Amino acid sequence: MANSIRVIFFLTSFACVGDLFGQALPDTLTTRQRFMTEVGGFSSSATQTPFWFRSRQYGTIPLNGPAGLVRIGLARQFGDFKNPHKAVLKVAVEGVANIGTTSRVILPVAYASLLVKNFELYAGRRREIFGLVDTLLSSGSYAWSGNALPLYKVQFGTRGYVPIGFTKGILAINALYAHGWFTSTDSVQNSFLHQKALFARISIAKGRIKLYGGLTHFAQWGGRSEAIGYLAPHGRIPSSFKDYLNVVFVRKPPADTSQYSRFDSDNQVGNHLGSIDFALEINNSQSNWFLYYQHPYEDKSGVAFKNMPDGLYGIRWKNQRSNQHFQLKQVTLEFLTTLDQSGFTIDIGSRLYNGADDYFNNGQFVDGWTHKNRIIGTPFITRWLDSRVDLHDLKGGNPWDEHYMISNNRVQVGHLGLLGQGPSGIQIVALLSFSKNFGRPITSDPRMPLSQFSGLAKLQLPVRWFGGSQLCVAIASDQGGWLTNNTGGWLSIKKVIQQ
Repeated sequence: MANSIRVIFFLTSFACVGDLFGQALPDTLTTRQRFMTEVGGFSSSATQTPFWFRSRQYGTIPLNGPAGLVRIGLARQFGDFKNPHKAVLKVAVEGVANIGTTSRVILPVAYASLLVKNFELYAGRRREIFGLVDTLLSSGSYAWSGNALPLYKVQFGTRGYVPIGFTKGILAINALYAHGWFTSTDSVQNSFLHQKALFARISIAKGRIKLYGGLTHFAQWGGRSEAIGYLAPHGRIPSSFKDYLNVVFVRKPPADTSQYSRFDSDNQVGNHLGSIDFALEINNSQSNWFLYYQHPYEDKSGVAFKNMPDGLYGIRWKNQRSNQHFQLKQVTLEFLTTLDQSGFTIDIGSRLYNGADDYFNNGQFVDGWTHKNRIIGTPFITRWLDSRVDLHDLKGGNPWDEHYMISNNRVQVGHLGLLGQGPSGIQIVALLSFSKNFGRPITSDPRMPLSQFSGLAKLQLPVRWFGGSQLCVAIASDQGGWLTNNTGGWLSIKKVIQQ
């Protein structure tokens, strides 16, 4: 974030569709408890894991292979969960063990949730995607895509959309407010997450047409760092309750050089970003159409739409007809562009809005918008560690910048997702992504731009083994100039028991 941001959170009005707002895997457990286990593994022609094996997997797939995987999950509900007017306590935990060149055990899911009528309070971590986007076949929601290991947090919000009574269901609101904790890194320790979102839905034509829109606001703030020198006086990044209020209301800190660095005074307390989203849904008995646009912002220039046409544009079509044959069930087509970034000049005197937004990078939080070595937002904005080895020294940004983690945030991506399904439960999924990678704003490396293709084909097949299971076979490939050329295979079997 290069310059100051003055986002007023309640500037939005339209919002997102059903389960597209919260979790990628909606928390829709309809039985008392559910147990899941999965065993599998993958290998590829290069040590780097293929892009579509590791992307949008909540940090559970290692960056290098080959590797085996064991996943065990349990979710249970307490109370009268079939009565929407009764309070329900829900707990869930999932552990994933990776066995390979580097073995580890992680918990992508570990939370307790209290659901009371239209509201939910939860503490822990769980799979989530935020923004107006197709969660199933998308290239990734702009600011929070399900690419990184979830953060631990405490969150209060609505359970989906809550109709506003006097509007007779025409207007419905979906909102949340959360405080979370980032895992400490070599550069910053004990930093926090501030998160809020407000969405609304307008239903017309007896619910067949719905308008959505809203805003997500994320900020990494606070903590300590000895690695960024004068940008953190005495090694301290502003972390008081007063600083928290400055983060929440997006206010500049006072000009106090004993407590705040020049970076804080010129910008904002914390690294702020998010998206302003709009969507249209058209539904009938045969099909469902969902058209969406996510507009990115990192400062006030983005809020004022000075970085147009940057953003994620998408169309999703769902086939709602049923027959006894294999059929195409869903098509998702997306285009992502982040080339503009409000221009390449940070400060041009009297101009109201500065440029060179440098998406996902920040001078204090030099690991960028990442958690546990993964991009939190769209996986097509990438770290230098994820590129080809000979591109790890990629130049870009200000000539005097340190080596920021995000080396490529100016991208154009065309993405196609396909889902086919048969009556016996067979599913075929294809993800095809073509990108052009330009590096960072202000200055660019003479080797850029570089083109890249990443693809995935996956078959999910019900089998009778172990009393009924699901076999998954997949192949993924990366070909181009940005990532290591690579082709890999995946094999796993999953068993789910619900009671």
